[in-house]
This record gives sequence, C-alpha cells and structure tokens, in this order.
Amino acid sequence: MSVPRRVVPLVLLAAGSAAAHAQQLQGATGAVPGVRWESAPSAEALGWSSRDLAEVRKTAAFMGSAAFMIVTRGKVVAAWGDTSKTFLTHSIRKSFLSALLGIAVVGGKLDTGATLAALGIDEKKTPLTAAERKARVADLLRARSGIYLPAAGEVQSMRAERPTRGSHPVGTYWYYNNWDFNALGTIYRRSTGEDIFRAIDTRIAKPIGMQDFRAAEGEYYLEDPSEHPGFIFRISARDLARYGVLYLNRGRWGERVVIPASWVDASVRSYSVTNDFVTTSGYGFMWWVQTDAAAHPELKIPDGTFTAIGAGGQYLTVIPQLETVIVNLVNTDQGFDSAHIEWDSLLTMILAARLR
Repeated sequence: MSVPRRVVPLVLLAAGSAAAHAQQLQGATGAVPGVRWESAPSAEALGWSSRDLAEVRKTAAFMGSAAFMIVTRGKVVAAWGDTSKTFLTHSIRKSFLSALLGIAVVGGKLDTGATLAALGIDEKKTPLTAAERKARVADLLRARSGIYLPAAGEVQSMRAERPTRGSHPVGTYWYYNNWDFNALGTIYRRSTGEDIFRAIDTRIAKPIGMQDFRAAEGEYYLEDPSEHPGFIFRISARDLARYGVLYLNRGRWGERVVIPASWVDASVRSYSVTNDFVTTSGYGFMWWVQTDAAAHPELKIPDGTFTAIGAGGQYLTVIPQLETVIVNLVNTDQGFDSAHIEWDSLLTMILAARLR
C-alpha cells in the first residue's frame, strides 16, 4: 500500500452516522490483557478458523511480515514472528500523536479552533501567507490545512502530488500532508512543554502496560526547508496491539481513562473520502477509516474499521464490530524492496478466516 495520491473535497458524516459509530465502539467488552498477553484456548473459541489462519500466516510470510498478531476480546487468537522486537513505526507515529493531542485538548492545554497565527506557527524560510495562517488545529488534524509546502519525511509520491500552493482554501481539501502532521508535532511540544516520546511513554505506554517501548528510541529529524521536524520511534507488535485494544475500548484501560472517549470517537470518524484503498476509504484525525463496505460486500470489512498505517508494511487495524485488533509489522531496517504488504488483500484473507 502506497501513500495516497488523490485529493478530494470535504465530506462530513451525518449526525446519525456519527452517533451510530460511537454506539458501535461502545459495544466492545472492555477486555484488556494483563501484565502478559493471554492466548485464547483456541482460535475457534473466539470465532476464528485455525486452519484458515495457518494459510494467512503463509501468505503474510511471503509478503514480508516480521511480526503479526490477531487479538479478539483482549486475548491472542494468532501470533507469529518476534512480537517483542521493536520495528520502525513510520507513519503509525501520526496516530499516536493524534492521541496525545486529544489528551492535551481535553485537558485544556490546546484548542482545536486555534489558528496557526494565534499559535505562532510559521516557516522561517518560506513564511506562511495570511490565508495559510488562518488554518486551525482541526484543519491540520484532518489533513485539510491548505498549506502545500515541503515537509520532512515526504516520499516521492507525496511531493509529486502536492497541490500548488494557494490552490485550495483552508479546510476545503484533503491531501495526505506531512506538513500538517509535522506542524502538529511542533504545536504539541509548544503547547504542553512535553517531548513527544516521553509523553507517549508516560501517558500511553506505561498506563496500558507496554513491555518494549523505549522513549530513547525516538528520533526527530529536520529536512530543508521546513523548520518543523518529523519524528519516528520503534514499537513491537505486542505493544502496538495494546494500543489497538485501547482504541477499541474508546480510550479506557480497565477503570482508567487514558484517552478521553469523546476524542477517540471523533478521531476514528471519517471527514474525507480518499478512495485510494478498499480498506481505508476515509480519513479521520490521523486515522484511516473504512466507510464504503456496501460497495465491496465480498470483502466483509465492516464500516467503522479503522487503521494506522506506516510505510513498508506497518499496520494496526481495529474492527469494533468483531472486537478485534490486527497488527502487522515489517523489518524496514532491511530496506523497503522486500517490505511489501498488500493490506487490502491480506485483511480480506484474514476476515475470510472468521467462522460464520
């Protein structure tokens, strides 16, 4: 799966759809793993075919999978590879930043209606225009800032498909924009005074019992001409699965609220139609969202499924209707040539292993 190429006009969920989505998330059991993950007695005990999942494992290995997990109702249904080894997150970082921003917003440290002008966000080498400074935090969260400037961490397809500067007013157009995501990192650090990696550790990793996350493995990186750094960290499959369970449970971990439920609900709604991939047809607050299941009934991917995606084959998919979290990680330290996962096809194969 490559970085999206299309840019499209604004599409908002109807109020009824939003309410239905929140109700869908509320249907989760709230089950969470303990200090150590517990395996289900059998795949069949939680509604899966062990024989079919064995075929999924073969296909995933052929695609370059290094670590993989399926978790249903807080228990491990299937796992292979080294699930304790940490791998580069790539753009999965953005879905973690979304959570941190939500904690800051609900905690009163940041306003999603604040403009870049009010926050003092600019570019020294290429100053923002008056129109661009009107972009709000909410616009950046939805990748709708209307600011089309070079940014750290862009791949070639992002550079090639970047709209012409000034071509779309703030808030009216969706484009998968690293400038928005990196600027949000700057906004978070300035608004809270917290380092992103230490914040992930103290606000997310420790509260939900991640075993392998290390803030020291995080790294900021700058690329000319932007002053807003990209950032990247490492995570294991078993820790990423915990993060998925946290979102499945609307930000609760047992009795503890880690991320406010209102923020989780808002984050995994779709505000834009992307149409690049069957499994990720919409976009929320730095999460990809499935919105057009009726158009592809053969795939059996329920609407409301949401995914965090990183280049090279890093995926975290949460399926509220099945109370299930699926994680795939690839060892991109070895390069990207062999790190190729076609998530649309693999996820379809996984869901075909669901017992009727």
